[in-house]
Amino acid sequence: MTDDTGLFQHAKFTIPLRQEGYTTDDNARALIVTTKYYALYRDPEALRLLDRYLAFVLHAHNDDGTVRNFMNFDRTWQPTEPVHDALGRVIWAFGSLLAQPPSEIYVPIAQERIDIAMPLIEKQYPRGLSYSILGLAGYLKQFPDADDVKRCMAVAADLLVSRFEENMKPAWPWFENILTYDNAMLPCALFTAGISLGDKRYIEIAKKICDFVLASTFTGSHFSFVGCQGWFPRGGPKAQFDQQPIEAAGTILMLKAAYEATKDKKFLSLQKKALNWFLGENDLGIPLYDKASKGCGDGLGEGGINLNQGAESTVSFLLSQLSIFEGRQRIPRR
Repeated sequence: MTDDTGLFQHAKFTIPLRQEGYTTDDNARALIVTTKYYALYRDPEALRLLDRYLAFVLHAHNDDGTVRNFMNFDRTWQPTEPVHDALGRVIWAFGSLLAQPPSEIYVPIAQERIDIAMPLIEKQYPRGLSYSILGLAGYLKQFPDADDVKRCMAVAADLLVSRFEENMKPAWPWFENILTYDNAMLPCALFTAGISLGDKRYIEIAKKICDFVLASTFTGSHFSFVGCQGWFPRGGPKAQFDQQPIEAAGTILMLKAAYEATKDKKFLSLQKKALNWFLGENDLGIPLYDKASKGCGDGLGEGGINLNQGAESTVSFLLSQLSIFEGRQRIPRR
């Protein structure tokens, strides 16, 4: 799925669809994954891919802090783009690189790009704010005394809290009147802000939202994520299909942050359940992960698995695995 430009966006089964080009979203995700993988295994091939994805993301990040997202196969940017969360994902990717740099030469590169982007963070929508908070947390792991970054994270977290308090209802503790995509990343960000800033208020709010997300997606035996064919409006039915791999990955990251914030081991067992969604513990009892290709199907539909293995899906599976492996290394042994 990767050529000398970057990670292709879509595939027909396992074959990249060149005509649909690339996105910064996917290459930022791939940069996060290769950074984590190299930190764990020091694989030279992972470092080669990391540099390729980093080059793509740097090219997409303008000097005014804004981000271009959709690139054609001929390496031209699409002139008009829909609203997207690419800036938040880019900040997350640069923060991941700061937290676990393959060598010191990567530190000033990532630091400079986050410094340029920070003034734009508070202008984003909730998911972009959430991804940015994860990136700022990575920045603070490299520079724990960076007060300007702490202030920026607090502003982003307070914006999330304000949005939550304005929209929540007793039976609907959520930021909007509908659950849509990558829902778990919002409480994940508040857990992360609470840990990074030592603010218990963020953690308490995150716990309430996390419980709501779990109540909306965990059946007691397996995860059944909100489907994109209708989503889950307040007072309405939850769409069962098509469930997307990004939801499982976000849930695993949320549960990892929840465990780090609370040390409650129930979140670790739920992490395993979320990973097993890829492996067949889902509404259809069919695995999305393909052992032969080592890719992941694009979704769980009413009629079965979407057999196309695009970038978002496969990267979501890899990020899920790596997040659990990282967590195991941090669990205290008795």
